[in-house]
Amino acid sequence: MGWHYDCISDVMKIVFAVPNSGCAYWRCKQPNNMIQKLGLAESVMFHDNITQEETEKLIDWGDVVVFQSSMGIPMVATVAKLKAMGKTVVGDYDDLSFALSPFNPAYKTLGLNEVKIKHEGEEKYLYQDGVAGFSIQANYFRYKSLQDLLKSFNMVTTTAPYIKSKYSEFNKNLLILPNSIDFNLFKPFPREENKQIRIGWTPSDSHYSEIWMVKRIIRKIINKYGDKIIFVVLGNLFELGVEFKLNEMERHDFIGLDLYPIKLASLNLDIGLCPLDNNEFNRAKSQLKWSEYAAMRIPSVCSKMEPYDCVEDGVTGLLAKDEDEFFDKLCALIEDAKLRKTISDNAFEENYTNFNLEKNAILWVEAYEQARENSCRSQLSVKEVSENDTPKILQTSDIK
Repeated sequence: MGWHYDCISDVMKIVFAVPNSGCAYWRCKQPNNMIQKLGLAESVMFHDNITQEETEKLIDWGDVVVFQSSMGIPMVATVAKLKAMGKTVVGDYDDLSFALSPFNPAYKTLGLNEVKIKHEGEEKYLYQDGVAGFSIQANYFRYKSLQDLLKSFNMVTTTAPYIKSKYSEFNKNLLILPNSIDFNLFKPFPREENKQIRIGWTPSDSHYSEIWMVKRIIRKIINKYGDKIIFVVLGNLFELGVEFKLNEMERHDFIGLDLYPIKLASLNLDIGLCPLDNNEFNRAKSQLKWSEYAAMRIPSVCSKMEPYDCVEDGVTGLLAKDEDEFFDKLCALIEDAKLRKTISDNAFEENYTNFNLEKNAILWVEAYEQARENSCRSQLSVKEVSENDTPKILQTSDIK
């Protein structure tokens, strides 16, 4: 495949050096497991809970080192050191980290502006510079170091076109590796007919800003259908519990990601929600929530925004541009069991074809091979320049 140099061994060795996070689960742990299962390359993954000696051994073993959502000035130095050792270094990012909603808990260390809110008619600071550990200067330094870091990687990988368009300013060697589902893990239990229509939402902390939208939509649904429906939430957004009575809402605490597929299957949902508040951070998200529902053969209503451009309205899902459309399209699914099945079947087939990790894991390997070949090409060019008065890569006669 492509160019090959002496610095490239027959079997590529990939080291995923990642945090123990949900993002790393999807972007590195699951691909790593599938790469190993299919024998596409040699690979290993570790978190920051191993010793320095163990870390150095793994790094020394690898050809390609992958960091997920890393930032900070020390990381810039780390990447430079690894490249000097002849390693190919790849950065993976699945968020626009510095475009967070102020209601995201990470805003404290990533937010770049003070934030005021009105509470009971009084304007108060939600974030004030220099107060309670919030520092605009420190966060700005993190922001600038991220730009430097993006520039320093041999390659940057990400999830979707919108985030690629934002980060390609800093690294032209940027590829999309779509968030993909392991259908061996994400599979539904035998379907049981529910006494109530179970409308589900699986929000992480990053979906805090959608709480108010979801509250209003579901309240209208309950007002219309009463006990015909039950709202099911899997996540730690406890504020939702204040709005709904016990007979209106069923809440499940979020659990470890290794058990998440089984937990999601156990909810036996009839309809899934994929709401997004219209902001910069959300425009850079991926289609993953829709894919999770689809793997479980659950039809979903999604916000009509960039992450769900892959959803064909009325075929593989229903798209809603605002709260009124969300309400109308939920009603359509509630009232039409045949529509629910048609959309869930179509969504499953679309994801099995295009967002299937068993098929897409090769994309990770091909991306890292490309990064390594580019890195080796660059190393050879530097070597030629240092060994010859007239570089072999550009003879004077070639200059027009």
